[in-house]
Amino acid sequence: MSKMNSSKRMENITIFFGGKEGPVLYANTIVVNAASKKIILDPSADSEEVKRLSAERPFVVNSHYHGDHRRLNYLFDKSEFFAPEPDAPMLSDNKKFIDAIGVDDKEIGFQWINAIKDMYNITEHHITGTFKDGDYVIDKSYGIYAIGLPGHTLGHSGFIFKDADIAIITDIDLTSFGPWYGNETSDIDAFLESIEKVKHLDVKYVLTSHVNAIYTKEELIPLLDKFAAHIKSREDKLMNCLHKHPMTLEDLSKKGIIYPKKWLDNNNFLIFFEKKMLEKHIIRLKAKLLIKEQGAVLSIL
Repeated sequence: MSKMNSSKRMENITIFFGGKEGPVLYANTIVVNAASKKIILDPSADSEEVKRLSAERPFVVNSHYHGDHRRLNYLFDKSEFFAPEPDAPMLSDNKKFIDAIGVDDKEIGFQWINAIKDMYNITEHHITGTFKDGDYVIDKSYGIYAIGLPGHTLGHSGFIFKDADIAIITDIDLTSFGPWYGNETSDIDAFLESIEKVKHLDVKYVLTSHVNAIYTKEELIPLLDKFAAHIKSREDKLMNCLHKHPMTLEDLSKKGIIYPKKWLDNNNFLIFFEKKMLEKHIIRLKAKLLIKEQGAVLSIL
């Protein structure tokens, strides 16, 4: 693993590393320096060079609809936008964005979208073209093709940059937090399948969206296993809570099973996502006949 500073050039791509400032999470941004026209993937990294690129009107590609991956989209209002087919509607319509998050309460939805707009400058964009798993992005001449990696969102995608022999696996991000699947369109089992899919990519190097490092394939496998293990760890914690006595989802959401307990204090947005992810685990465990639900109360079978 090689750790980087603010940017790294590899063949025809330049990687601008993201980072974090307070509550704002930035995604790594990749610029493809093609002869005909540049492509910018996930405009987010806090780089003046990235911001200046807007004057060149590069093609903009978003890996999925989350705010931290399109924080600088608004600067590229003269560009053409491309996105995974399932996630394109959420990039062009904020109401569909809210629906995909799974916010049923209109007041919470209003508060949430305004908070995201403030944090990430969310704007709506017309999507010129879409892609799906195995498609070349824009066209074959750019040497970028999409890897469908659903789970985080339905359309969540990675990319292989053939000239640089590198893949970006986006929000299979290998962070210490583990997998995030708190949207209506998220799916735990699909996420696990995508992690397994990444193990078989035919590339020399791998990059994620939220770690300031580039990995070799040899380094990657144990890190993917460690990342996936968070899912079992969370289910073990959930089951341990229910072993003690029956509980409601509201009770479980205060236990710090997914987010650290101290993060959940007085944070309605994180509590919302804690519940969303716990609901997915509960459905999964009920399907395995490990827990039962009587009214609002959950218990061990």
